[in-house]
Amino acid sequence: MPDPDVIVVGAGAGGLAAAWRLTTQGARVVLLEGGRAYTPSKDYPQSADHYERLAFPYDPEFDRAGRPRYGYGEAQVLPAALDAYRSHDAAHGRLVPGRARRYAQYSHVRGVGGTTLHFQGESHRYHPDALRMRSALGVGVDWPLGFAELERYYDVAEAQLGVAAPASIPERPRSAQPLPAHTLGYASQVLAPAFRSVGTTLVPNSLAVLSVPRAGRPACNYCNSCTQGCPLGDKGSADVAFLPAALATGRLEVRANAQVLLIERGPQGRASGVIYVDAKGAEQVARAEVVLLACGAIETPRLLLNSGGLANGSGQVGRHLTETLLWTSVGLLEERVDAHRGLPIDGSAWTFAIPERRPEGYVGGFRLATSHGMAGLRGPAFYAEFLAPGFGLEHQRRVAEIVGRGVAVSAIGEWLPNSGTYVDLDPSRKDVFGRPVARIHSRLEANELTCLKHMADTVRAILAAAKAEIVSEVTTLDQFMATHVLGTCRLGEDPATSVADPDGFSHEVPNLGFADGSAVPSSGSGDSPSLTISALAIRTADKALARAARGPR
Repeated sequence: MPDPDVIVVGAGAGGLAAAWRLTTQGARVVLLEGGRAYTPSKDYPQSADHYERLAFPYDPEFDRAGRPRYGYGEAQVLPAALDAYRSHDAAHGRLVPGRARRYAQYSHVRGVGGTTLHFQGESHRYHPDALRMRSALGVGVDWPLGFAELERYYDVAEAQLGVAAPASIPERPRSAQPLPAHTLGYASQVLAPAFRSVGTTLVPNSLAVLSVPRAGRPACNYCNSCTQGCPLGDKGSADVAFLPAALATGRLEVRANAQVLLIERGPQGRASGVIYVDAKGAEQVARAEVVLLACGAIETPRLLLNSGGLANGSGQVGRHLTETLLWTSVGLLEERVDAHRGLPIDGSAWTFAIPERRPEGYVGGFRLATSHGMAGLRGPAFYAEFLAPGFGLEHQRRVAEIVGRGVAVSAIGEWLPNSGTYVDLDPSRKDVFGRPVARIHSRLEANELTCLKHMADTVRAILAAAKAEIVSEVTTLDQFMATHVLGTCRLGEDPATSVADPDGFSHEVPNLGFADGSAVPSSGSGDSPSLTISALAIRTADKALARAARGPR
């Protein structure tokens, strides 16, 4: 391919969505991905006898040389008043000793498809009020676009992904008709009355998982293995939903195992291209009129900071990180329900997922979900390792007694940006190329602590109403284990408080754009962000095409 019109760095939910939009609209794109391309039928076939023990074939903690992929800041010390809300399970007791939070891992995947390769397919639209938190509630930030414009791109992204969802969710309005919703699994149907007991209604989740065959892809077979990788192609990971159509144009070249080291800056303060190491270990240069960063909310600021602090004149790169606020309880019902049958997170309840001031003393909201597969209830090995204490014959009898009776309920809440949660460069850790790795700092403020306590109390009330014995609880109260990370190069009108302008391009470097979670200004009230990332990336691709038609600014 001759010099492309656009270089996209990163092949996840945002990068592949942007590449698809650009190529189908006539632009030539080179996509650089630091990870490898996976072959689903070989890399995660889900046919081994021990399939329930298999994780997605990527180590999010260490690289191939055994180096830590990320550094972490100081651990937050938790108040004793929250001791009743710490992670624990029946086999091990408390999972995090002492008072300090533990940095477990940032659950990111480098590869063609990015973290969507092991996501659970959740595809949620933000509530319209999530875009105006500052003006309505005095917290967070207002987005520089309205919900009507975002919804237009939600429609585009959903159509390409193949989202199955209820036709109407009052707390998450929509204009376009989705694919038919998946039916709640039996275990979730059993729990539905318990959700009603706390004043909410469990409905099928909104999922980028096909409920009917579509575009050469099969309907889901309900193997509950989304997080381990989908070998069939029914899950709408970015490599399945966006990549084939982009490649079919003949205008996309994907270079996997291509680690971008820095962004070059040319005349008039514009980005002239990127320097990267190719799959053979040779240093290369790629140049284009437009560069779109789609490395995620941790790696995108790292790349900018490693490029001499590019686009960081106001010191905003890496700030305003929002992450996962999670509570999950596993309970044992009196009857066997075999929750391994179905989808990892098949149901959601949205009543409390509207951003507002809550009488419990926090601002925001949270979504409730049935999360049996996400919690690990995929087979007897999980019961044996985490839910049954003891050893020997007594342990075997307990496993036989409880297997199939487990259910899980989760709550996912709003995380407001704060000064103690951000990304910078680690001064002591470097990758194999000698570049500093990203250092992640995480701090729960009073708002998140109060919200999390309410989340936990509500989940426990649901399981109590179902007469379930709680045997495991895992929470981001005492463990950093983020999957949803956003906001480190957020959109905004004011260059003093944002990195990207309303179109998704740097305030300082006019041909440098953002097509990933780093641009998303807020976390939503329990929403999975992948659909929003794809929608905004498609919008930024449209803005890039419009800018190219007008010529350089």
